Amino acid sequence: MRVVLDEVKHLKRTPSRAETKRASAGFTLLELTVAVFVISVMVAVTVPHLLGASQRAQTTACGENQRTIRAALTQYYLLYHAYPSGNTTQQLQILKSQQLLQSIPKEPAGGNYVIQDSDPNNVTVSCDVHGTLGNDD
Repeated sequence: MRVVLDEVKHLKRTPSRAETKRASAGFTLLELTVAVFVISVMVAVTVPHLLGASQRAQTTACGENQRTIRAALTQYYLLYHAYPSGNTTQQLQILKSQQLLQSIPKEPAGGNYVIQDSDPNNVTVSCDVHGTLGNDD
């Protein structure tokens, strides 16, 4: 009988595996604070780069569209020894109808392209959002 009582006392002193798991499950407040801090630093570093990527992509696309329009104007000039007449919208439409442009380019930021051809020796293409880009032909 004494042996049985000693075994029962011994069982009461040693926590079961389930009790040990429950006691150690979860995170401490310090661990959670460190995890939140690390995530906050990562977000603070990456978000400005992601926001700037959209702007850079729009600027690059606008520059490429301006190069395409300038190339079509040059081709038109070589064919007809003059630039198309009219305002920018009309000129772009003429370039498209002559199949020098597949489609009229859309400015990615929602602006408009402007063709300045008052000086035939210096024709420029710009947009009202980004200005003149892509001049490194």
